[in-house]
Amino acid sequence: MSRPMKLIILSFVLLLCTSCDLTTKWWASENLKGASPIELVPDLLEFHYTENRAIAFSMLQNINQPLRNVIIYTSSLIAFLVLGMVSWQFRRESIWWLGSLAMIFSGAIGNLADRLVNGYVVDFIHLHYRDRFSWPIFNIADVVITIGAIALAVMMYIRSAEERKAVIAEQRTQIDSVENTE
Repeated sequence: MSRPMKLIILSFVLLLCTSCDLTTKWWASENLKGASPIELVPDLLEFHYTENRAIAFSMLQNINQPLRNVIIYTSSLIAFLVLGMVSWQFRRESIWWLGSLAMIFSGAIGNLADRLVNGYVVDFIHLHYRDRFSWPIFNIADVVITIGAIALAVMMYIRSAEERKAVIAEQRTQIDSVENTE
């Protein structure tokens, strides 16, 4: 695939995912804030507005706000730098690798933009099973980051398996070569 086409596709993925995240957060703020949760699938899925002033799974919530903000914004900066370096190293990879990274980037951008504008991240998707199980409330950015990370993990596993097969094939070729010379 040509470089310009890759850039167009990656820009589209980045803009689409970021727009979906920010639009749904805006919708949740306008329609769910102060309201009762909206049950989509009884005892399983609901829209339930919450403001996450900490990080994923509300970690760091027991740290005072000024220190928490320093930790959050510093770790965000580091994450963006690492994502940028990884993306640069992967720039010649397939669109699938780069698309996965673009998804992770878009989710990070959406959550950071929300935090910069509001001082918190809007979460509103709640998975639960009656009162027996409750997953922490999340948003579209979290979904997109998770899908991108899973896709990268799967591709890394596949590549690793292919590399192992290539090493084994090379070793067999060397053994056959030695046996044929004897």
